[in-house]
Amino acid sequence: MKTSLQWSVAIGLVVIMTSGCRIFIDDDALGNSPLRPAAASPDSVAMEIIWARFAADDAELNDVAWREIDETQIAPALRRELANNGFRVGVIGGTVPDAIARALGSGEKLDGQPSTSNGASSETLTAEPVVHGRIQQLRRNQRSELQASEVYPSLPLLVNGGQELSGRTYCDAQAMYTLRVDPQPDQTVMVELTPELHYGQPRLRFTRGDDDMGILRQAPLREREVFSDLRMSVRLAPGEMLVLMGLSDAGSRLGHYFHSVDSSEGGQQKLILIRLAEVPPSDLFAAVR
Repeated sequence: MKTSLQWSVAIGLVVIMTSGCRIFIDDDALGNSPLRPAAASPDSVAMEIIWARFAADDAELNDVAWREIDETQIAPALRRELANNGFRVGVIGGTVPDAIARALGSGEKLDGQPSTSNGASSETLTAEPVVHGRIQQLRRNQRSELQASEVYPSLPLLVNGGQELSGRTYCDAQAMYTLRVDPQPDQTVMVELTPELHYGQPRLRFTRGDDDMGILRQAPLREREVFSDLRMSVRLAPGEMLVLMGLSDAGSRLGHYFHSVDSSEGGQQKLILIRLAEVPPSDLFAAVR
């Protein structure tokens, strides 16, 4: 399976290097690729999620690439709050900026596989490969956790909330994005992303499942700090991508812990791309709303 995945990605990277403007192969060319998502249920969509690391001082990715990324999809007030807390977010709707194509083509392999798990992924973000990802089927309003960092033994955080600056230190903390989707009748999808810090040691707690029954279950969970003021809601059409990155000067703000890492190669940034890969026909959406 791993060899097949590497072969599929190798083909994709050749397309990037030869065309200079496309990251993903057209659907008709995917054939029986192991990265091709399974047929979606009427209330679910396939999301392709990619993590990529690059040098923290890469001027093209920190600046030039963003001239081709639409940041206006984020409301101005929210965009300011995100920037105040060290985040930069936008949407790629057409041609992929050359710098991002280069970052995605810099890894020797990309480990990705279809997933239907509700929980967080177990990616090791500080180890090779520098580019990796997965395709995940998500049902409407299903909670999915995207790992954005390894566990920090101690995380001293500065939070900028409007005119106020506050701080707190979290022990055994890990940065997570909570992802939810809401398919629309016009085949677009509202993608909701919320930054969270999960901290402390896991303890058995009651939690309500995402299934239709909503049954309470016990599960080992950590404490959560949910930054609802930084919750993003973006409408994506098939093929469009939500781009998440930290500001190079984020310091001890939230964006630094979500999108920076110290590696053996020096300081690096973590780029996260969330692409709407596949949606069911619009009449199916209408039938389940």
